[in-house]
Amino acid sequence: MSLRRMRRAPLYFILILCAFVSCERKNPAARAREPSPSPLHSTSAQSIAPPSAQPSQTPASDFSELAQPVRSAVIIISVFDETGHLVKNGHGFFVSDDGKFIADRSVLAGGVNAVAKAADGAIYNVSGALAQTPAQNLVLLKADATRTLPFLAPSATALPDIGGDVAVILSPVERANSAVLQEKISGRFSDDAGEWFDVTPALSKTSAGAPVIDQRGEVVGIVTLRAGNNSCAIRPAATAGILLAQVSSNMTATWQTLTTSSRPTTPTASATATRSPTPAKIPLRGSKLIYAPAPRYPAEARQRGAAPGSGSFRIVFDANGHAVAVQTLHSTGNPALDQAAVSALHDWRSAPGREWSLVVPITFKP
Repeated sequence: MSLRRMRRAPLYFILILCAFVSCERKNPAARAREPSPSPLHSTSAQSIAPPSAQPSQTPASDFSELAQPVRSAVIIISVFDETGHLVKNGHGFFVSDDGKFIADRSVLAGGVNAVAKAADGAIYNVSGALAQTPAQNLVLLKADATRTLPFLAPSATALPDIGGDVAVILSPVERANSAVLQEKISGRFSDDAGEWFDVTPALSKTSAGAPVIDQRGEVVGIVTLRAGNNSCAIRPAATAGILLAQVSSNMTATWQTLTTSSRPTTPTASATATRSPTPAKIPLRGSKLIYAPAPRYPAEARQRGAAPGSGSFRIVFDANGHAVAVQTLHSTGNPALDQAAVSALHDWRSAPGREWSLVVPITFKP
């Protein structure tokens, strides 16, 4: 555009052009003054985010993680009467790696034998009781374990105050879901047996014998049935230490340890023999048994001087008809003969159905 024509251009056009050139010149400077993101600004932005949860305390609404290491030591105890019928199931938990476990004492009423079902599916024969605290309604029993077992070390820590949260850990054997019951301490009381705690919601009788943990995962209580009103309460876990302190290294578990009017009693071999035939004569027809081979006199016993021997043994069958435990009620007096009997009885099978047990007297003749 020539200067001559520029002079003829409208005045407002010239002003717009000047303003455009002015903006183009100032824009780089304006951008230079804009602050660029710096590490300081980035750190400041992150600091307003909510901090991560501290591992020192678990939220009251979630005990699932704390229950994992506890659950492996929780068991179901199944008690049978002298006719082999299942009397009752109850909870318990191992307190030593050799099979000692705590249970509610009332679950054993009317029973002469029991088995302990572990969380991993293993089943152990219960040889009897080692100690008891009748006032707290707790008993220390012994399972015949052949391997090292997971166990819990009950804490001397007091239960939370009223309003505090705890969780009752049940066995996953019978409860695939809801094996962790969150409870709130609703009352603290004292009776002749000492301190006990009530919780909300109320606990069912099937939870008797189960351990109770606090928000740190420590075993602080044991669920028991209160004498008289047949309702559940929580006793301090320190009671377990009292039971363990009563056990000496040479003590043998026995059902006669329970000294109440409803204590289990083991039938004598002679009494059992009058009601049950010998293995070789057991009639399979019309009975639950479908396979019952008679034990053979062991060659090892013959080599050491053959001698007759009589004993009685209890077989526990599961719902599938498998012999899951064999207990020596009365020894033959010869370990080789006892082992031969136990080995043979483990091969016995019964018709599928309910769990049951059978007392079998065996007489070995060389």
